Amino acid sequence: LTLGRRAIHLVLCFIIFYYVVFAKTARQASKQFMLRALKKKASYIDVYLHLLTFATVAIDRIYFLAGKNAQFDIHITGKELFEKYAGQGCILLTAHIGSFDVMRVLAAQQKQLKLRILLDIAHNSQALELIQALDPVLAQGVIDAKTPAPELALKLNEALANNEMVGIMADRCTQGDRRRTVEFLGEHAEFPEGPGQFDAVLQAPVIACFGVYRGNKRYDIHFEVIADRLGSSRKDRGPAIDKAIQHYVTRLEHFAQHYPRNWFNFYNFWGS
Repeated sequence: LTLGRRAIHLVLCFIIFYYVVFAKTARQASKQFMLRALKKKASYIDVYLHLLTFATVAIDRIYFLAGKNAQFDIHITGKELFEKYAGQGCILLTAHIGSFDVMRVLAAQQKQLKLRILLDIAHNSQALELIQALDPVLAQGVIDAKTPAPELALKLNEALANNEMVGIMADRCTQGDRRRTVEFLGEHAEFPEGPGQFDAVLQAPVIACFGVYRGNKRYDIHFEVIADRLGSSRKDRGPAIDKAIQHYVTRLEHFAQHYPRNWFNFYNFWGS
């Protein structure tokens, strides 16, 4: 924040060169993803730009949390959805693609929109410390994803009853998660079932959101409806969850292919 974004970007250029050379796991994961997304072998330049995009978005997170949104050129698609669902809480399904923090710009523009985050605190303690330091109000609203299921459902229901948006990362499975196998970029991959289960029980609108970095200072935010609600009865829930997960993965695939440098899962996503 003291040196400014341009100076930090110059430093990142050297740091990322080091990682391209020595971070074998990240380098291989980048090449594996690029091969599936673009149907061609990635060069070292491709990997470098991929990792540099990740680092840039990570640094920009500090600016968004510090409320310095005016420094960026931000375009929002789907803003009208929050007029459609005015007066009720929503589940926001996002992923490790681009920036989730940039989506808080909409909440900043429309003061009636309140955002909360479902976060595995034990696994993301440093992320929480950063949020606490730069945005204490947002930090107070963080919901621990590892809260026991009955208590977690109550907390989520309370947030939705207060007309709040709850952001959930829905692309990574963690230990103990129930999973569903879905075709993603031409090969089977596992996605967590939990977000769909909670959505079905809570009966709230489900909106996919992706904030992609377009270079320089530009971000494009996309909001799209996944479902008005998932299943009207217990019998309907299974098929409704399957349909919602498939819809979400289809949109994730779209953004991964169109903005491949925004894909930030630097591990063997397909497990093979």
